[in-house]
Amino acid sequence: MASTINASSTANGIVSTADASGILNVQSNGVNTNAQAWVNFNGSTAAIRASYNVSSITKNGTGDYTVNFTNAFADTNYVAVLSSGTVETTCNVASRYSTGATTSSLRVFSETANEGALIDITTYLIAVFR
Repeated sequence: MASTINASSTANGIVSTADASGILNVQSNGVNTNAQAWVNFNGSTAAIRASYNVSSITKNGTGDYTVNFTNAFADTNYVAVLSSGTVETTCNVASRYSTGATTSSLRVFSETANEGALIDITTYLIAVFR
């Protein structure tokens, strides 16, 4: 039997629900605060380790990736949070995303922080909120 848990607070407009699989959905004043897509992938091979609402990663070149969404967003007014790392402890890595985001994909880059050169990294983490 599927169960849904509903809790609400009129003081701050927060509504939380959980479906039968236990996935928690939190809304604050009608805005979904959960990540609508996320992915953990290997930047060297573009292999996805784990993901939600991400169908594939396209490696466009060194340090240049396109994240393809399983279900497109209604518009491009989403926020992507990026984190990246490498096993090379001497390399400071910066992550950024392209201003040309679409409803079905997001292009991201990893680069050395001090030189701005594109670099493949071992771990790339992205969460998208809308």
